[in-house]
Amino acid sequence: MELVSARAPERLDRVVSGELAAAFLRGEPDNGGREGLRFLPLWQDPLVAAVPARHPLAASPGTVALTELAPVPLLLTERRNNRALVDLVVNACHDAGFAPVPGPRYGSLDDTLTAIGAAGPADGLWTVVYASHADRLHTPRVAFLPFRNPGMELTTHLAVRRSDPPAGLEPLLRACAEAGGGGVWPAA
Repeated sequence: MELVSARAPERLDRVVSGELAAAFLRGEPDNGGREGLRFLPLWQDPLVAAVPARHPLAASPGTVALTELAPVPLLLTERRNNRALVDLVVNACHDAGFAPVPGPRYGSLDDTLTAIGAAGPADGLWTVVYASHADRLHTPRVAFLPFRNPGMELTTHLAVRRSDPPAGLEPLLRACAEAGGGGVWPAA
């Protein structure tokens, strides 16, 4: 197995063409007009809030409610970069009764986390990070807080060709289910 890094539309094009056997995608499946794709749900990817370690919210252990973040500027990628993530966060904020205060945009997650870590405790900044990724980050100036709000997660899917699934799909799905803690697969 060889892992390939590419934007979601390119990965899907490469699955359709047969260049890739499968592609991992987060969020609601969108074939973008590509025929012949099948999306298999694998597991849920919860999000956590990333705030400055010196911010008052980071001082209290446990979870954070979206409403507690309402006055804090949100650093979020552009929607074209990750539609599913941006839509989830913005819609969850609206459902919680507020429109997020937009903060500056940075070119990468590393730059965003650096800005958050450098923010003062009085004002602060925040963003969202996949919990599985946050577990591997070593950024002492940033605190990662799980959300109290339900639904702050995205489903990871495996995209495969509908008519010609790759050889070895079943073992791959079993490995994904084990890695995802039981996951969503097999889908009903």
